[in-house]
Amino acid sequence: MEIKLFDKVKIIENGIFGTVVDIYQDNGSSVFVVESDSEKAKGGYGDKWPLFDCLENEIEKLKKDYGITWTEI
Repeated sequence: MEIKLFDKVKIIENGIFGTVVDIYQDNGSSVFVVESDSEKAKGGYGDKWPLFDCLENEIEKLKKDYGITWTEI
C-alpha cells in the first residue's frame, strides 16, 4: 500500500501513532519521517513532538473510521 505525505501511520516496533511529514531517499530506499502524535514520545529526535525515520516496512498506514478514530488497514 502506498504511503504518502500526511498519511496517518503506526510505527510497528514501538506502537507510536503519527503523521508522515517528509519522505526522502537514502541509498535507493524511501525513508518516511513520522511526527509522533504523542508529546515527548521516547526514541525519536526533536523536542515536543518527536520525529522518527522509518522504512516503509516499519510502518502501517491507518484509515479514518467515521471521521473520529484511526484504525489499521
